[in-house]
Amino acid sequence: MYAATYGKLSRGGQGRHARGGNSPRMEPSYVVREQINLSLAGAQAVVAAAAAKAREINVDQCIAVVDRGGSLLAFARMDGARIGSITIALTKAVSAATRRRPTAEEVAGDVPLGIRLGLASNNTVTNIGGGLPLIIDGQVVGGIGVSSGTVDEDAIVAKAGSSALV
Repeated sequence: MYAATYGKLSRGGQGRHARGGNSPRMEPSYVVREQINLSLAGAQAVVAAAAAKAREINVDQCIAVVDRGGSLLAFARMDGARIGSITIALTKAVSAATRRRPTAEEVAGDVPLGIRLGLASNNTVTNIGGGLPLIIDGQVVGGIGVSSGTVDEDAIVAKAGSSALV
């Protein structure tokens, strides 16, 4: 195993900087330590709140929750939700998390630009409503994406899910 030490590689377990000892202090600007992360329990609470709202408005939905980098944490496809909406819900969640804004606000309604952005991002960005960033203490910790209803129904369910974190 090799470790980088001030631009030089040293063999792990050898030398004075291996495992404690006289290790040099890392430059504080090299890392970000004060980031809040969404846990599995938090993601499941978001899905549960969204599913409850979907039942309340009588629309079965696909609900995806991702972390800030767009990796899936929790997902539910309600019994009557469209199978084709699975990918759409995930794309909405990834887009909202990684772009740090609601999907409906992406490209300000410019449909041709939205299509080009989707293609340029390998379909990880969308301007279809129903995706919201999940924000805690001003930090985007993830995203929720909902699909299988109308855009308005998807947005209502996503908002209910995101409210589980406040």
